[in-house]
Order: sequence, then C-alpha cells, then structure tokens
Amino acid sequence: MSAADRTVVAAIVFMYVAIPLYGTFEVLDPVRLPIPSLVGAPGAIAIALTMLAAAAICAWGAFRRPAPRRIVLAQLLAGAAIVPGALLGFDPQTGLELALIVLAMGIVGVAVYRYAELPGVTRTIVIAWLASAALAAAAAVVMILIRNPAPLYAYDNGRAVGTFLNPNELAAYLLVVLGLAAGIALYARNTPLRLLAGATLIAGFIALGATYSRWGLLSAVAGTLFFAILAGGRRVWFGLAVVVLAGVFLVVGPGEVHHNPRDDTSRIVAFQTGLRTWLAFPLTGVGPFAFRRTYDALRPPEAPGDEAPVAFDPHSLPLAYLDESGLVGFAALLWCWSVYIREIPRVLRSADPRRRALVYAVAGGLVALNVHVLVNTISIYFALATQGVALALALAQRDLDAPAA
Repeated sequence: MSAADRTVVAAIVFMYVAIPLYGTFEVLDPVRLPIPSLVGAPGAIAIALTMLAAAAICAWGAFRRPAPRRIVLAQLLAGAAIVPGALLGFDPQTGLELALIVLAMGIVGVAVYRYAELPGVTRTIVIAWLASAALAAAAAVVMILIRNPAPLYAYDNGRAVGTFLNPNELAAYLLVVLGLAAGIALYARNTPLRLLAGATLIAGFIALGATYSRWGLLSAVAGTLFFAILAGGRRVWFGLAVVVLAGVFLVVGPGEVHHNPRDDTSRIVAFQTGLRTWLAFPLTGVGPFAFRRTYDALRPPEAPGDEAPVAFDPHSLPLAYLDESGLVGFAALLWCWSVYIREIPRVLRSADPRRRALVYAVAGGLVALNVHVLVNTISIYFALATQGVALALALAQRDLDAPAA
C-alpha cells in the first residue's frame, strides 16, 4: 500500500473514531442549549478542524479511486438536497454549513467503497470503531457512576450521556455499534477480533441501558428482531429475548425516575408543530435549524406556554427533514437509502452464510437507528447512517479476516 493510500485510510479511520466527538460542537452554537460542556470553544474548534482536514483527505482519496456513480450519489445527494431549503429558508448561513457537514460525512462513505478493496482496510476500520466505541461507552458509564461532571449528571437526570449531546444521541450511536459488535462477536473467525467485539458488546449494552432511553430500547428490540429473522440461530433469538427482558425491566423499573415528565408534553407539542410547519412549507421547508424561528408562530394555539416555550426541532428526524428541507430533501433521503437497500442484497448473493449473517447484524443496527429517529432528532444521524451503510457494504464485499492495513 502506498503512502498516499495509507494517508487516506488513516483519515477514514479517524472519521469513524471521531463520531462520539460531534457533541462537543454544541459549545460553538451561538443559540446553544444550556448543556454543560465537556470542552471549551478552543478544544471544539481544534476537533472540528481536524475532522475537516480528514474529510478533505477522504475527498482527495475519492478522486484517486473513484466509486461508481450510484454510490457517489447515494452518499452525497442527501447533503446536496439540503441546499435549496437552506437558500430559501430562514437561516441560509447555518443551513449551508449543515449541508457542508453532511456532504463531508458522505464523502467518507464514498472513499470507503474503493479503499475497502485494499487488503486489511475493512478490518482496520472495524477494529478502530469497535475499540473507540468501547471506550466511549465505558466513559459514559463511569461518568454517571462517579457523578462527574456534576452539572452534566444533574442536567440529564442521571442518564448516561458521555461525550454526546444527550442520552438519546448516545443510544443512537450504541444501536449501530452494537449491531456491528454482535456480528463480529458471532461470526468473525479471528479470536482477538471476536474478543474485542465481545468487550464492546458488553460495554455498549450496559451504556445503552444506562441511557434509560425508552425508544432506544424499543429500537434495539426492532433491530435485533430484524437480525434474528434474517440470520436465525438459537444464539440470536436468545439475544433477542435478553434485549426484550432488559428493556422491559429498565422502562418500567429504574427508568421512570430518570425521566422528566415535562419532556412528554413538550415532545407532543413539537410533533404537532412539526406537522404544521411542513404543511405550511411543503416543498423546501423552513431551512435547516430554522425550526426554532417559526416555532412560536406555528405551534398549536392550545400548546402549553411555560412547559414548552421553544423547541429546536420536532423530535422526529423524518419530520425534521420534511420541515427543514421539504419534500425535495426528504425524497432525496429516501432515494439514497433505496440504493443501499438494493445494493447490499445484490452483493450478498455470492457471499458465504457467515458473511451474510455478519452483514445482517450490521443492518440490524442500522434498522434500529432508523426506528430510533422516528421520535428523536439525532445530530449524528448522518455520520452513523452514511458511514455505517458504507461499512456494511464493505463487509458484504470483502473478507473481514484479511490482514489489517
């Protein structure tokens, strides 16, 4: 492998490892939520610049090893479709910044397609993502056990959050990672890799429970059920039973004391306002991050004032996409997913049963992610979706047990 290829692979790996750090950017938002920050503005800027440099290297790599047009469009169209809503919306600058960020995430997936053909690259990405996810999950659990930082522990009602914006963001991340970890632990041939996946699976499952995310746990059940139906096997069905029992216990047991009842009321109001917003601006929406600018005018007249004074999003990613980029953006998002829904099964036709089951596990994590965002707006969705589906396709096409890069 040439030095240029190694540089691009390092940039790709960094973009997977850095997903838990997106929450640090909240400190840079001038209209930010009152979330206690883990790093100051200089640290967040340094992280952002490093990610931007890595994304630029991935773009360079994508030109060096071009992917098929359908893959390029599937990775980039969701970001490009945000641009009309941004230009015609109520906050063009912020909207264009979001479009650039989503395009940067997508370009990583474009680069993965061709660089995964090189010996050991897919395995290197898997090792890096599993190891960083295990650390992120363990850090989130330790932070709530020691109740430090105390302001963050209090703000989130004792729910695990780690470096993410909120517990639901952490849950979304873990859903995708747990799908990958389960697949590697069950079907990889390399023992050290399976042990790493097992450690990630344990840390991730504990952290997911510690988020007390009710919908996150339901999403985990949905993703595991998808995996069980496609892959089969007693181990998988046993895992589904464990997930169901743990979810029921956490939701009806300790989870109740970690939720603010006011959140349920404000979420219903946000849903209603989201629907009214889309109906008012059906084609291109109000523009990315502009939901809060029209919230007061478009929320239902019966909405409680003091209990839900403002909402920054409609608490549903599909509805947020409709609200902020309209039918144009939403149709583009659905088309992007349709490419991979066709592409991955096509590639898997020639794969052995072990590889198919592994990809089904990763796909189960992505299914869980998409169920989760039905009632949550997740800022790291595009990183998880674009990079997650790119890795799923790489695993469908490549032998995971080739030597690491």
